[in-house]
Amino acid sequence: MSLKDIAGRIPVSLREIAAERLTDLILNSKNAGRISSDLAKTILYYWQRDQLASEVGMEALLKAAVAAEPEKTIALFSEQLGLKEIAVMLQA
Repeated sequence: MSLKDIAGRIPVSLREIAAERLTDLILNSKNAGRISSDLAKTILYYWQRDQLASEVGMEALLKAAVAAEPEKTIALFSEQLGLKEIAVMLQA
């Protein structure tokens, strides 16, 4: 399943908090070098337009979070957000 499909399955009611927590995870990661500059620019673009919680914004955040911190990203969805089905999709 693609990250676009996974982003679309995140409930709209949880997207704002998911976007905030994914952003924190990415910004605090010691593995930020794994994120391409193009992807970082894409995230900045959506942040400037207040669209990180949109489906395309979530897709970009997921891509960066999985690249930098795959285990922490899975734990975030499973444990903090209670979205175990999203965590399972990210593991596949």
